[in-house]
Amino acid sequence: MRSTLIIIGVAILSALMWSPSAARAQPGRVDTPVTVTGTVTAWKYAPRGEVDGFYLDNGAEVRFPKHWGAIVMQSISVGTVVRVDGRQHTGRRGDVHIKAQVITNVNTNVQVVIEAVVDIEAQITAYMYSRSGRIDGLILSTGDEVRTPPHLANTIANALPIGASVRVVGVRKTGKYGDVHIKPDTITNLDTGVVIVIP
Repeated sequence: MRSTLIIIGVAILSALMWSPSAARAQPGRVDTPVTVTGTVTAWKYAPRGEVDGFYLDNGAEVRFPKHWGAIVMQSISVGTVVRVDGRQHTGRRGDVHIKAQVITNVNTNVQVVIEAVVDIEAQITAYMYSRSGRIDGLILSTGDEVRTPPHLANTIANALPIGASVRVVGVRKTGKYGDVHIKPDTITNLDTGVVIVIP
């Protein structure tokens, strides 16, 4: 009886260890900066029919926020040769695609800047707060808003006090409601040398 219970226990543990949820719990991969050139062969559509990307003749899949679809379609079309600067991203299901930051129509040189790379130095003038009251961003002396994950609220409060001089490296994004903010990769306290890496 005891040996039967042990075998059942081992079987249950094995099933839990190999479950799909356990596989999804693996740490995410870091996006890699890339530049690709190719011809647009087809649009990619979101579940509700909005354009949120396109495919290139070299097999690359390019994605962008769906609220950018109309703007991108004004600058390029199927058959257009484009250069895409962005980040190669591996999704939760193992799918590999490019998250576009700048899309350039090679023929007309027209650019759609979805995310502009920024590297700025300024002072923190105030914090931004989530609805739950946790710090989820910084307001800089340049007027820029820097968004940070709420789970880093304590780290931000301890390492980046109001009035501190900071260097922010990341991308400037425009949200679907027209709000412009910086999504940082790193924030450095220039007074103390402490570097916070934003996941």
